[in-house]
Amino acid sequence: MQIAREMMNLNIARQLLVAYGLAILMLTAIAVVSLAFQISIPTFTRDVAAIANIHPFSGILSNLGIFLWCISASTCFFAAMILRDIKQAKYFSFLFSSALLSAYLMLDDAFLFHEFLFSKYFGINEKVVFVILGITVLVYLKFFMHVILKTKYGTLILAFAFLSLSVFIDGILEPWLWRLGHWEFFIEDGAKWLGIVSWCIYYVKTSFRFVVHAYELPNKANALRQ
Repeated sequence: MQIAREMMNLNIARQLLVAYGLAILMLTAIAVVSLAFQISIPTFTRDVAAIANIHPFSGILSNLGIFLWCISASTCFFAAMILRDIKQAKYFSFLFSSALLSAYLMLDDAFLFHEFLFSKYFGINEKVVFVILGITVLVYLKFFMHVILKTKYGTLILAFAFLSLSVFIDGILEPWLWRLGHWEFFIEDGAKWLGIVSWCIYYVKTSFRFVVHAYELPNKANALRQ
């Protein structure tokens, strides 16, 4: 019992060390980037609405979308760690990859990777980023299609449909929609919002089902032995 307690305390200490290590690493990264690119510290640390002196509700739909990307990534990652501990390697790989994909989409929305950072600092055109992302998604779907087909994937189809519609409007239809004025953004960003909502619903429900199913199997096996 004493050994088990010591092991638990050691694990907690390691987890705290990792958590604070990452937090300190973030602060260090901010300091380094500030010095390297001559960007003031408040630009990194203050609230965006306060910096820009705009209404706090500015970009509310975009911010809510980022929250949903975050929920998707966190839920998939948490479920993946549970499945890894109980040796469910196939579903672990699916959920862990889904967490990484959701996390990238969250960061892309939050920090404008394809719209600004990649082109400004790395000289990568926005269309190239979209092509790379599209290829990545296709590889993801091909690799995990056998898993996806075992799930209730209707909302995932809706997610890809709405997100594709948003990209199509932005990249192809935009020159023809100028007559709509600001309603063009309502249609484009509304489609993206519905896509993110569908994405979040699918991955949260799927993560929950995988974890529940993984724990139901041993219980059913034990019941059969009795």
